[in-house]
Amino acid sequence: MSAATAQTATLPARVAVLGFARSGRALTEALVGRGVGVSVADDRPESAFPEVAEFRRRGVGFSFGPDADRSRLLDGAGWLALSPGVPPTHPAVMAARRRGIPVLSEIEIAWRIAEGEARGRNRWVAITGTNGKSTTTAWIAEMLRAADRPVALAGNIGAPLSGFLGDSTPRDFVCEVSSFQLEGIERFRPDVAVLTNVTPDHLDRYDNFEDYAAAKERVFENQRDEDFAVVNADDPVASGVRTRARRVPFSRLAAAPGGTWFENGRIVSEARGKKRDVIAAGKLSLPGAHNLENALAAVAAADCLDAPPAAIESALAGFRGLAHRTELVVEAGGVKWVDDSKGTNVDATLKSLEGHPAASVVLILGGRDKHGEFGKLAAPVSKTVRTVLTIGEAARSIEAALAGTAPIESCGTMEAAVARAAELARPGDTVLLSPACASFDQYANFEERGKHFAALVKRQTSNVKREE
Repeated sequence: MSAATAQTATLPARVAVLGFARSGRALTEALVGRGVGVSVADDRPESAFPEVAEFRRRGVGFSFGPDADRSRLLDGAGWLALSPGVPPTHPAVMAARRRGIPVLSEIEIAWRIAEGEARGRNRWVAITGTNGKSTTTAWIAEMLRAADRPVALAGNIGAPLSGFLGDSTPRDFVCEVSSFQLEGIERFRPDVAVLTNVTPDHLDRYDNFEDYAAAKERVFENQRDEDFAVVNADDPVASGVRTRARRVPFSRLAAAPGGTWFENGRIVSEARGKKRDVIAAGKLSLPGAHNLENALAAVAAADCLDAPPAAIESALAGFRGLAHRTELVVEAGGVKWVDDSKGTNVDATLKSLEGHPAASVVLILGGRDKHGEFGKLAAPVSKTVRTVLTIGEAARSIEAALAGTAPIESCGTMEAAVARAAELARPGDTVLLSPACASFDQYANFEERGKHFAALVKRQTSNVKREE
């Protein structure tokens, strides 16, 4: 089924890598192992990377720090490989474009290597969107594993695609891809591409929403007639994307002929051509309207890959979800403490607030502002939130946008917010960390923020009776 040919494995003699975090490091390892010369640059100090000495012994050149001399970084380089966190306005990127050197994302290069070495026998699923993409990605992988398929769960979900290149055995690659990664693709072509939704996000990096949406839409760019485009029929941007592939819609709100939808309390699918009953929504292992959407997208993708219905149903009922995505940390003294640190934008927080009883949520908001419209939270906050506790750089913006909706207290830090939430919360309440912001003002990433929250919660509730 796979899209590529052996031609995709052709590599230049030298590649420059910009950014040496997880994906940059994994790509460097893969390239060096294939005899490619590599030069690496990163704006962080060398002390952040203890593994540098070993790579130097293998011939890799490095330059660290924002003021490092980068004049020779691109010398002899056939490509500049870009890590997802590096903006396209970085001076090294601008220099590469001036010199006519292709700027490619790690996922593009790793895809070429994997496809060339497996001789086109892999199958590829690429999932993108503003919200729900990590859960959808992991759910699809669970369905394929339940069908006894060899699966590599890769991409923005935490494991760089390059890290799987030590084994050329044909597999199903299920990849979460961000807009940042899609900026740097050229040939990347998934057999099945999924777009969960597109709402405002990362407007600190993009000039406008249209540019952000266009980056997401690139996941369909290289698909052909025999491929599949799984799109959210309820989302105005996703439903209007252009694609040559067969369009497979999913909908929580109405019938979606040729795709999957919610009908009379059940998930049904027509993605294989004939309508069939999949599962009762009440049997899904993950609750909430947003997870129903994720399940519909995952079923559509798995059906496109001919996963057996029994495997799909087993995964729908048995998948336990991902850390930091509306994850119950503990229930103590009648209070639920929920970690939704992955709620890094306003739309994610909106979804996390759905379904809560009136005035039953103590909500922790804040972090680094991604130019989100915090005012969109006003209606659900006024309905479901008893108190808002703010943290981080965006606190004042949030407080101004939500003034008059619910009592708001500025806590500054996670420690102060958790301690105050413990004072405020009553039996039947939920303390919800769903920040609607990035984590980078106080944490390395959303995972670190979620882990810190969970640790504080467990310490705070250690003497409180916990529900089993």
